[in-house]
Amino acid sequence: MPLSQRLVFAEDKTYKIAGEWALPPFSYKDQQGSLTGINIELMEKIADENGLTFEYIPMEIHEAEQALNDGEVDAIAGLTYSTEKDKVFDFTQPYFTMSDSLIIPMKSRDKIKSIEDIRDIHIVLQNNPPVLNTILNLRNTNLTLVTNHYSGLLMLLNDRAEVYIGNKFTATFFLKELGQEENYLILDEVINPADYAIAVKEGNEDLLFIINQTITKLKAKGEVSKLIDEWVSPESGAEIARLEHFIFLLFIFLLIGALILIVIYIWNQRLKEAVNIHTKELQLLNEDLQKQRQRTADSHAFKDQILNNIDTGIVTFDIDFKITSCNKRALEILELPDHTKFNLQHSPIFLKLFEHYRFGQGLQQESVEFNRFIEINDNGERKVIYYSLNKMFNSLENQAGYLLSMNDETEKKKLEQKLITQEKLHALGQLVAGVAHEIRNPLTSIKTFIDLIPRKYDQPKFQKVLMEHLPEEVNRLNRIVTDLIDYARPNLPNIQPCTALELTSLLAILQVTMKENQIEFEQYIEPDLVFNIDPQQIRQVLLNLLLNAIHAVEETEAKKINIIMEKEDFEKGRIMIKDTGKGMEQGELNHIYEPFFTTKGRGVGLGLTLSYNLIKENHGDIQVNSIPNRGTTFTVVLPLYQKEEIQNEAKSASY
Repeated sequence: MPLSQRLVFAEDKTYKIAGEWALPPFSYKDQQGSLTGINIELMEKIADENGLTFEYIPMEIHEAEQALNDGEVDAIAGLTYSTEKDKVFDFTQPYFTMSDSLIIPMKSRDKIKSIEDIRDIHIVLQNNPPVLNTILNLRNTNLTLVTNHYSGLLMLLNDRAEVYIGNKFTATFFLKELGQEENYLILDEVINPADYAIAVKEGNEDLLFIINQTITKLKAKGEVSKLIDEWVSPESGAEIARLEHFIFLLFIFLLIGALILIVIYIWNQRLKEAVNIHTKELQLLNEDLQKQRQRTADSHAFKDQILNNIDTGIVTFDIDFKITSCNKRALEILELPDHTKFNLQHSPIFLKLFEHYRFGQGLQQESVEFNRFIEINDNGERKVIYYSLNKMFNSLENQAGYLLSMNDETEKKKLEQKLITQEKLHALGQLVAGVAHEIRNPLTSIKTFIDLIPRKYDQPKFQKVLMEHLPEEVNRLNRIVTDLIDYARPNLPNIQPCTALELTSLLAILQVTMKENQIEFEQYIEPDLVFNIDPQQIRQVLLNLLLNAIHAVEETEAKKINIIMEKEDFEKGRIMIKDTGKGMEQGELNHIYEPFFTTKGRGVGLGLTLSYNLIKENHGDIQVNSIPNRGTTFTVVLPLYQKEEIQNEAKSASY
């Protein structure tokens, strides 16, 4: 749902916000009994930004969590994040990180210096599971748990405990308010740091979205940091300004001093370099000559190792097409032994390759597309070689010769053909149930008529019904079988006019599978929509896309598939197939049209590749939009049959 719609929905409601009543400066009751603090001011900013109304309810933190869980309040203004709480509530992004510290009497500062010194003494702390587990891990059972920070601090002030573990900001606030700052020491011992955020009831995505969006905006403006600093920082605004001014002047002074030192240092370094540079030049030149010799030898060895260990055949020629080098893989592809390295003219494959290249050059001069691969049938075996012949240039950008690269793609082509056949058979297998159902219906009607012939043959009314329905059922069987045969038989594109209704004739077979899987199927077809395509190829595309949609919604709660056929503009129409399935991540979307890429347990990943190629052959385009856990939409754009084309056909027919 867009943010504007969420806000309109939320404006009619007063949200109840729970806040801890004794956690200054984050949230606490002021002298009038109203909640105030960092959390409350932040919630007010959120309310002002979005035109919302918040009602604040002071509570103990455990009471607030229970109230939120029961739906009595809509959010808790300030709650430390934990994995246990995350299972019950939804948290916004954090806006503060806090940890508990040790608060001890000043008289105990020599006795207690860290958390390891509190093993055997009486401790009071708020009932906070992460901190409690940390203390229990120290094997200290002399504990007192309280419901809020104020109660725990009072126990420490009344000598009913030796150490209080709590938030240092809250402790500082209460000690200052009670005039006990000089009598107690706060040790900055970081205990279980946790993110501080706003919690809403699990599933309340609208309120969570609004709060998250606003916090992000306030953070970008620096208002969140400013709000926290106003409550947490002990300095007043004037003191901070004076301190900033002093720091600025100090920085300028240090910067000037550093620049002077840098200038002096650079001057000294340049003097030293000027003395040493001439003596080192001769030494470096001598070392460079020796290294250059070694690099040249290493380069030749490295080049030979690369050329003889790659899977591509490499042959180089000079400007007159005289062979200058040839690697081992090239000899294997050309079926020649090692001792004939520079006598490649004895290879029939090599001669056919050059003949094919010269023929391709002639085609390119006539602006005809030329594929740089050659198929050779030798001794009854088919061999497919992809090759490329490119010019080579020296360091002066002058042509020095030619580079021929070859790859034997025979096994790859065989495997691709097997996998394409497997993908086709896999798709046909899924049609069997639907075809059987579609054939059974007309057969049932035919059988019924045949059973009634002996008894009602002489009745004119029966004869009329028989002659009306029996041929239609036979034609229906013929259409099903014809569509199935046309789908399985590969053809070159046969572009012709085709109505949108004709495209859906084969898709009705899939409705059996959809009913079995309780999938809701809806279709909208714009009237008078005529495409200029190969109907059988586009039917195959739609069938592949619908099979993918069925697979996507099989494991989701909302199982729904829509197909929409409508005009996009005067020249193009579009077919949209929408599902409410599991969707795809961006990483999957980047590879869906690649051959052999699949996320299914079965199949070889050629369905979308074949569909993409068929759409391109029909002068169309395909686009996909997918959101994880929400669904996927495939949009196929195809050319429409234009009135001008109809008129031209009519003129041709008259001639």
